[in-house]
Amino acid sequence: MRLGSWNIGTLTDKLRELVDVFVRRKMNIVCLQETKWAGEKAKEVDGTGFKLWYTGINKSQNGVGIMIDKSLRDKVVDIKRKGDRFILIKLVVGDLILNILSVYAPQVGLQSIDKSQFWEDLEEVLRGIPRKENIFLGGDLNGHVVKSNGGFDIIHGDFGYGTRNETGEDILNVALAYF
Repeated sequence: MRLGSWNIGTLTDKLRELVDVFVRRKMNIVCLQETKWAGEKAKEVDGTGFKLWYTGINKSQNGVGIMIDKSLRDKVVDIKRKGDRFILIKLVVGDLILNILSVYAPQVGLQSIDKSQFWEDLEEVLRGIPRKENIFLGGDLNGHVVKSNGGFDIIHGDFGYGTRNETGEDILNVALAYF
């Protein structure tokens, strides 16, 4: 099973192009951010076998989705959406229970109350997943964790760039608490 995550910028007029990329890269599940599609719906991608579940409030900002290929889409047992920044899909594949979570954090420049609310909502979603179940969190968390693990060696693989910012610290603390 191959999973990925992509901030697409907008899904408008890109759906077939995306599927072509996912097929070439042999992706089964892809979390999408900044879809800029409104509604809480699911959409079959004509003739491809892929299905997209999405949530968004308006067509000019935010929105998240999860696209799943034909080999796994019938394994979906639950879907939860929260505003235009969270979508969670639960799959059962044999003995494996996998929760796929696509998230889109507020960007730099937004009010700190929006950012705080995002992190509170993320923790609420994560607390709702039983510990025995697997989680794949794909998203644009709009933070920098830097290359050095800086005391987070249990959850940080020494990948990253830039200077760790406050959001990067939040990312690492959530990962430490829930993974």
